[in-house]
Amino acid sequence: MLLARHDTPRHTTEPRNHKLHYHFEALEFTSVTDAKSPVWDHDANILYWVDALNQTVHALNYTSKQHSHKHIGMGELNVVLPIAGSKRLLLGIQSFVYLFDWDEPCPFCLKYIAALDKGSPGNILNEGKADSRGRFWGGTRGPLYGSSILQDQGALYSLEQPKFEPTVQLKPVSATNGITWSLNNSILYFIDSETKKIDAFDFDAAKGRISKRRTILNLAEYSFMKASSTPVAHSVTIDRNGYLWVALMHGGAVIRVNPETKKIVGKYKLPVSRITSLSWAGPNLEELIVTTSQRNMEKEEIEKEPLSGALYILHKLGTGGVPDHKLSFNDADNF
Repeated sequence: MLLARHDTPRHTTEPRNHKLHYHFEALEFTSVTDAKSPVWDHDANILYWVDALNQTVHALNYTSKQHSHKHIGMGELNVVLPIAGSKRLLLGIQSFVYLFDWDEPCPFCLKYIAALDKGSPGNILNEGKADSRGRFWGGTRGPLYGSSILQDQGALYSLEQPKFEPTVQLKPVSATNGITWSLNNSILYFIDSETKKIDAFDFDAAKGRISKRRTILNLAEYSFMKASSTPVAHSVTIDRNGYLWVALMHGGAVIRVNPETKKIVGKYKLPVSRITSLSWAGPNLEELIVTTSQRNMEKEEIEKEPLSGALYILHKLGTGGVPDHKLSFNDADNF
């Protein structure tokens, strides 16, 4: 399909080799190459995501069925977040944090907020979410050399109003690729993809601090992680039952994890290998949105996985999500 500024995505239901109990459909956008960072705005009924490689931010209005996108053109774009009480969004571009105004022409659409990993120009803000108090938590990764990440060059930060000065919460980090919180906000779950682990920290919501790091799941211990192309934990979200859902880059699947028993309790296979991120969406938060990528894929690989880069909707999963927190930024529209 052609991707117009206002367009309705084509639904491809039950692709070949799809098993009925997986219950998914794919939304295809032909110009999307590297989709990630899906986030649901429950007030506006809009799903946002980004195309990191093509430097575009996307919005799908569930009410009008209109799809909109805007090219930013300022470098790799990995994070988008709604802001409480504002028409603006937060974007993470390269290692910088900006306010974004959809109605303004770029680069005037951006308002600078903060820089992370100062002195490391090759680093990238790779993941970001808001906590229950509206603080921004963002994690960076080191520069890429081919397909390899320079180890231990990044960090996990928090930023909060009014100054939005970056506070280092964890260092070193190689590649932040997952942040979410327990239902009672007492635990922060965290993924550094290079460790192949899902970790947990005690979380002090009042002070915005983490402590007592421990491992919930070591993916390297599972047989499916020992394939020739080793899967990488690439994103995490939580369902209303307190279970974690994790995207497996190069693994072609999403897994469900019980953080209490530290066991994988479900695995949902998709017809693509490069799964980047996931988030709950829809009016009842019962649709699991899974983003995928064609980044660095050869022509032959894309021919084998033609729906790479599509957004997948997993439904009828027997559970759902909880509303994502929004960034707190007083008077953001007039910043």
